[in-house]
Amino acid sequence: MSFRELLSDYYQIHPEEKVMIDDRAGFLSDGYFYFNMESRNLETIQMEQTVLAYYLRENGIRQMALPIKNMKEEWFTEYRNSKFLIYQVTERNMKRESPGRSLALFHQIGSTYGFEPQTISSYGEWKRLWIDKLTLFEEWIHQQVEDRNAISKILLDTLPYIIGMSENAIQYLRETEETESRFSEMDQGTVTFLRFQDQFNREVLWPDQLGYDHPARDLAEYIRLLLLTGQSEEALLEFIRDYQIIRPLTLFSWRLVYARLLFPIHLFDAMEPLLISEHPSGKEEEYLHMIDRQGKYEERLRDFFMKVGIDKGEAGLTEVEWL
Repeated sequence: MSFRELLSDYYQIHPEEKVMIDDRAGFLSDGYFYFNMESRNLETIQMEQTVLAYYLRENGIRQMALPIKNMKEEWFTEYRNSKFLIYQVTERNMKRESPGRSLALFHQIGSTYGFEPQTISSYGEWKRLWIDKLTLFEEWIHQQVEDRNAISKILLDTLPYIIGMSENAIQYLRETEETESRFSEMDQGTVTFLRFQDQFNREVLWPDQLGYDHPARDLAEYIRLLLLTGQSEEALLEFIRDYQIIRPLTLFSWRLVYARLLFPIHLFDAMEPLLISEHPSGKEEEYLHMIDRQGKYEERLRDFFMKVGIDKGEAGLTEVEWL
């Protein structure tokens, strides 16, 4: 059974032509676009993301794709021994907006959602999640060594650096949580992205990219992207300024942003395909390229608070000394 037949037989949707949006293949039917998403045993996560997607759409985020029910009024449709969720897109974003302003408005809406999701929330959990991630990757890498995998030397050579960076970030986060009391209602949880990379300037927002966390998560991930790609300090300042016009950041938020920038999430993301892929050949070049860029990343992260217009002495903020 094809996706076309799935739409016709289970949803009474009759596809007219194939479409591609954000590298996702779907079909056009009666002016709407439809895309399928395999559940991969993630039904609980996908249902929490579905609830958030409907909330955002009802509160003005028009380009949000929405999961729809099948003819049996079920969210998931089972065929070929798999379960699928169907997304419907009714409106697409066709204009460019300031990423800082768009993100602030998104967080403003997301912060009014009255319930913290149980499965997709990372709010207040960074320290535990980072420790778990570091432990898991260490175990994976040592397993690669035992298996004498061709990739193992690359990973083993870079592991001490990644452990050191991670432990620095975890310690900075621990100190922040234990000592920093300058926070406000702006620090409450909100709807976020798993990895914010200015999705607002794409045609569609996808539910499977949604999470729930402190707003500093999205701010840090976009700043990380600016630092990794060598964007100008002016671009960084513009992003921060546009965001803070709507949602001023507390010093607690700034410390969370800095802690997250210290934690080498981008290296873990680049490393993961080497560890879980059945065919990792070729992926090591991408990982090594990311390692090569790390020196420049650290250089751009140096004196971070000064670069974003904060006098760290006056504000009582600290940075790691080794950068």
